[in-house]
Amino acid sequence: MSTKGSGGIPGEVALKWLGGFGLNPAVVLSVLGLLLAVFTIYFIGIPLNRWVGFMLLLLPVFLPYVLFHKFVHLWLEYVQLDFDLNAGRTTLEIQFPQEVFKSPLAMELVLTQLYQTANPDNHIQTYWDGKHPPIFGLEIISDGGRVRFFISTPIKKFKNIVESQLYAQYPGIIVTELHTDYTAIAPWDPKRFECFSVHYRLKKPDPYPIKTYIDFGLDKDPKEEFKIDPITPMLELLGSIGPKEQIWIQLLISANCKSEFKNGFLHASPDWKDSVRAEINTMAQRDPDKKTGAFESDSAPRVTPGERDIITSLERSLSKFAFNTKLRTMYIAETNSFLPGERIGAFISIWQAFSDTTRNEIGAAWRTDFDWNWWQDPSGKKRKALKKSELMYYKKRMYEQRNSLDGGFILTTEELATIFHPTGKVVLTPSLERIPSARAEAPANLPRAN
Repeated sequence: MSTKGSGGIPGEVALKWLGGFGLNPAVVLSVLGLLLAVFTIYFIGIPLNRWVGFMLLLLPVFLPYVLFHKFVHLWLEYVQLDFDLNAGRTTLEIQFPQEVFKSPLAMELVLTQLYQTANPDNHIQTYWDGKHPPIFGLEIISDGGRVRFFISTPIKKFKNIVESQLYAQYPGIIVTELHTDYTAIAPWDPKRFECFSVHYRLKKPDPYPIKTYIDFGLDKDPKEEFKIDPITPMLELLGSIGPKEQIWIQLLISANCKSEFKNGFLHASPDWKDSVRAEINTMAQRDPDKKTGAFESDSAPRVTPGERDIITSLERSLSKFAFNTKLRTMYIAETNSFLPGERIGAFISIWQAFSDTTRNEIGAAWRTDFDWNWWQDPSGKKRKALKKSELMYYKKRMYEQRNSLDGGFILTTEELATIFHPTGKVVLTPSLERIPSARAEAPANLPRAN
């Protein structure tokens, strides 16, 4: 899909249109399909009892197929959850020194080491042991304006990797394991706290990247006074909230890899790089399959300078590791300090610094309220249940897809490092916690990764 068709494919446009009226597309399409079937039967003149008998006759054919897929899905959820519980999970707080001279490339190298596919050796490891790629959480929060950075990681195998890689790239930092997770400061207590959550998606297909630190020239390590860091507006917003407010930003990432039966997928599919190459071929007006003759021309393709820049960014993405990404924010405040009108709008526009209208943008996919409250949730009970479940999923580092547009997306290490990295003095937010003096070296007793 070329960027020229940025309006979206017809199916996605239809889903978005239905969602705009607060309608569940799956329910609407199912009802329409049933009505169409009834109309067709009536128009052809087939007796209803024969049609019902025919459907019952087909039931033993398609029902086992449906039940098998559902069983496999639920079984994998169960064994993978058990696998995660056995691995354990901890949260590491990262404190940076007053001056950080390294570009986000240093964080990109850290994230590259987190690309762990955990490929199973056999089917037993997948379907019985529940082995799957580990899930890491890149988290930036503001507790009453106090900005802090965290990485949530499985303990077994990966905690030591995260610590050692952080110290390797940022020798002056302090990494502290939290004995009590920071999310404990906000228990589910509707009488005391109010909350709001937003899920995000990419507005264009996954191959198209967002604006990264390379586009801002940070890979060239300019002097502090010349740096333009896209993370600055986000940190300024986080540092501006009141003492009884909290904002949590969470990116849940896991290695993107090929979908195979051995890895727990019933339908095989290639990794995302094939779709990137297809986008490049489309924009360059060439067809890798010479037998079809498509895009063949005696003259060179007419590619505009803007399209050439997009192709360059797509080709750069091919050299990066990619992660399946789920992104959400949560706003939590004591009931007498809850300011949804001011904060929610900022949540929608918080990612504009990373957006490029010619390539890709991050936009809202779902939120814990409704456009049509009077009939979608007249009692308010559904909204309350959604807020409770969102808080629980955030604390457990889990993610539930809420609608057809909320399936997560793919970001490369370059894109992730742009969103999550330490900053130097270019960020003047006084509430961003820093170490008063840099450490000379990493602790001598730092555990080593096996």
